[in-house]
Amino acid sequence: MTFRRGLLASALLMTATMSAHAADLTPDEQKIICEERATCQVVGVNDAGKGKGGEALRVAEIVLGFADLPNYFPEEGCRSTEAALEAMDKVDGGREIWLLAGTARPLKLLPLCNDGYGSAMMGYDDIAIADNRLVHTQSGGSAWRWNTSKTFQLSPLRLIAEDNCSYHNAVPSTGTFMTVDRRTLEARAYAPAPRDDWTNAEIGCPTPAVDFAKPLQPQPAPDVVAAYAVPVPFDVDPSPLPQGTTLGTCGLSLTSDGNKGFMIFGKPAASEDAAELRVIGETGTSLIIQVRDPLAAAARQAAEGLSWIKAPHVEIWTTESQLFEGDASKGPEHKYFQIGIGLDGMVHVGAGKPTVLPKVTTWPGKDEQERDVTVLRVTWPDDAALVYGVGVVYSQASEAKQLRLVSNAPIIKNKPLFLPGMWHNSQDESGAPGGACEFSGDTHQLDL
Repeated sequence: MTFRRGLLASALLMTATMSAHAADLTPDEQKIICEERATCQVVGVNDAGKGKGGEALRVAEIVLGFADLPNYFPEEGCRSTEAALEAMDKVDGGREIWLLAGTARPLKLLPLCNDGYGSAMMGYDDIAIADNRLVHTQSGGSAWRWNTSKTFQLSPLRLIAEDNCSYHNAVPSTGTFMTVDRRTLEARAYAPAPRDDWTNAEIGCPTPAVDFAKPLQPQPAPDVVAAYAVPVPFDVDPSPLPQGTTLGTCGLSLTSDGNKGFMIFGKPAASEDAAELRVIGETGTSLIIQVRDPLAAAARQAAEGLSWIKAPHVEIWTTESQLFEGDASKGPEHKYFQIGIGLDGMVHVGAGKPTVLPKVTTWPGKDEQERDVTVLRVTWPDDAALVYGVGVVYSQASEAKQLRLVSNAPIIKNKPLFLPGMWHNSQDESGAPGGACEFSGDTHQLDL
């Protein structure tokens, strides 16, 4: 059941599937929800099935008059009805979506103020309700258009999924789609596959079929490329994690046995020889990378005094923004930069000859199974270094030879097809939790 832009009540009148159990608010519920706001109008109450404990779930919507505009909304007011959106000169005090779960106190789930959501003034909100689920879709923008979709489990209340689309309304090949399983913090990103001529290409984001139960394919469709995005699990940039920290369930995991990540060179390792790389964005300019490699000690000794490429190492790919440069029919130009980082923390210049190099600090540690790991903190002085995409690769070596490369992004012949942006977690305005990030150190678990 989906409700676009306007009121739940008007949509309910048009649907034949409205539940007979959807009841109006009780006087006590209406008093709690409307408080002392004289302009509060209850415009819809909808059945949302049963909660985990068997409690009846309902979702209510109210619209406020301009006189009751909350101080956290734009002072020029909101446009919460179809009439206001069409007239553009009618404003109100916004919409609120409330959760009613059995006999529990009503909970304000979403405060909404459609002020156009961007200079194009084409913003909208959709609310879709199913059994123990609510999906909120929001769209807006100007030359750059965007839309987001969040899926809530209502009982117990959790944010379980999030999708984001961003694209330039006049430039093909700019659309990227990212989907996140908020329970595990796994983020997958999709973009248009490279092509020779973009003249007649569609504008917008890819619309892939997503199944988190299956490994991601680097090219899930002929016209789509995909990558695992590096998560930044902290709501705001924290102080640096204490030296000695190791990553538990935190972050993106890539393994050289072919089970997770893209094998961009060589054959998958046998399980007993497999390496694992875990990575998070500590901040927007700093990565924490953890490497467990049973072959690393012997491989480092064998490659001593030789090229860094022959030793086990991490590779990081970045790119600059060059959206409007080059031939428009060929799409935006991309300039990629590659660095290599040895397990000793030494930084080496790779493809593209980057001029700004990060600072690296390292420390040894133990993972949750008491296996030896090496942790690297990689920090850039440039605030924009990681903004436009990040590729992380682990190169496993033996006997001074590069055996295999596992990557989060599709890279062919040392050239990325697509580098995903990092996914930045933030506390949802509903207050609903969205997963947990575990790591060792002064703090053992960060609830999100």
